[in-house]
Amino acid sequence: MKLLIIGNSAASVGASEAFRKHDRVSEVTVVSDESFPVYSRCMLSYFLSNRIDESRLLFRPPDFHKDLNIQTVLGERIETVDTDRQQAVSRSDKVFDFDQLLIATGSSPKIPDSIPFDTKGVFVLRTLEDACGIKSYTDKTRNAIILGGGLVGMKAAFALQKRGLHVTVVVRSPHVLSQMIDYEAAQIVMERLAQNGIEVHTGSDIVGVKTRDGKLNSVRLNVELDLPCEMLIVAKGVQSNMGLIRDTAIEQHWGIMTDSTMRTSIENVYAAGDVAETMDIATGERSVNALWTCAIQQGRIAGLNMAGQAKQYDGSVGLNSINFPGVDLISFGVVKVKENSDYETVNVSRPETGIYKKLILKEGKIKGLILVNAIDNAGILLSLLSRKVDVNEFKEELLGDQFGYGKLIGHLGQDAVKQYREA
Repeated sequence: MKLLIIGNSAASVGASEAFRKHDRVSEVTVVSDESFPVYSRCMLSYFLSNRIDESRLLFRPPDFHKDLNIQTVLGERIETVDTDRQQAVSRSDKVFDFDQLLIATGSSPKIPDSIPFDTKGVFVLRTLEDACGIKSYTDKTRNAIILGGGLVGMKAAFALQKRGLHVTVVVRSPHVLSQMIDYEAAQIVMERLAQNGIEVHTGSDIVGVKTRDGKLNSVRLNVELDLPCEMLIVAKGVQSNMGLIRDTAIEQHWGIMTDSTMRTSIENVYAAGDVAETMDIATGERSVNALWTCAIQQGRIAGLNMAGQAKQYDGSVGLNSINFPGVDLISFGVVKVKENSDYETVNVSRPETGIYKKLILKEGKIKGLILVNAIDNAGILLSLLSRKVDVNEFKEELLGDQFGYGKLIGHLGQDAVKQYREA
């Protein structure tokens, strides 16, 4: 049997390890358009800020695939998949046969039409190559603009600020991290940004760029303001890399549609990671949760099923965290609700100390959480959400400073809490 895995990041690693645990015989090939060994994308901002060197980006040892008897073909981009012939064809016309296929192609940054991406000084931060390009250009840079106030944008902003650049964040939303936190939590974050010398323009967007000698010189905002800059990092979110299945019958929506085994609409084709659309536990709706931990777990489930081990994926939860001077933040699930909705909220706000906690519940079950500078119980609360525990009788205690496993035992019993701690 021939297993072909397209992609060489978190989902690919999870699948490779799980598959080889049960099948040491089948031929396995991993093809990736990147030339680097497996590395951790979520650590790229630390590499960019010089907190770590390139060697510490490695997610697995250099001989990871060799030790698993897996062939790797790096620097080769798969352009098309033919599910009838069971073949994948690369940009250089190499043909890869498969009996089973895992698509783990991840996602790519969205580039607005107003940004000429071929301009010198314009970057994204998605791959190690991107990070190396940004690092090499900082010597030519005094002013950097970050377009987008999401997780990647914030991490890039602090990394460049740490390198001594003047950093300005341009965000169309009323506040930064608009997909992660609500307005009140964002006020704490934005105050810390200002304290660290990072300027933020909310309700703004870039409508054009100016160059000098072919290099970025400034950007024009929609509020008729020109900002000088030598570097622009576009961080406006990502989209699933599904181009290779355009001529197939594989169903797609926001991502490639998968069932609870990570199988697609084609029986011998699976998908995992940022390219896969799964069920969101918190919302009960299908979505793409483009998160490292989700990718590993989805890849593992796909690998087990491809090896003949019947395993189900329970679904994903959108969980994000960020740490920078003055802010430790974790959020997951539903973070903002409309008035007169079926959701209820429990809040603790202490702006004078920079602490903010918010629980979102529906029918007595946790659906979302925001914690700022008080994150110790995030794991407990996530476990309660994932296991759909009815917390209605003690919901007011969940955000208390003294709440922990000891309190939880009093409500649910020791055996139940033991399961949550082991999960």
